[in-house]
Amino acid sequence: MLVFFSKAATAQQEVKGEKTNVPTITVFVQNDRVKVYEGRFKPGDKSAGMANRPTRVEFAITDGQMRNYYPDGKTEEVMWKAGEVKWSEPATYQQENIGKTELGSGLSN
Repeated sequence: MLVFFSKAATAQQEVKGEKTNVPTITVFVQNDRVKVYEGRFKPGDKSAGMANRPTRVEFAITDGQMRNYYPDGKTEEVMWKAGEVKWSEPATYQQENIGKTELGSGLSN
């Protein structure tokens, strides 16, 4: 049985001593096998630290530029083009929209 629901959340959150704008998340499907959701990052939005993100498929709804911050201090810039699909291995990091426009992405894990 599939469970369909929508949940949007925006908030200010403390992460490593700094205020961060948490992206808007809408969940479309979630069950014991899959979670499908959309994330919307406004320019400057930074997610809370994400520990042990599972393997997932990500797709861009809009163009954008993100920066990933890893626990070891490494950073990685990721460019997205609308319609692009990427496979992501499990990882622990924090994301920030470093572009000038809102980035919309869909995820399934």
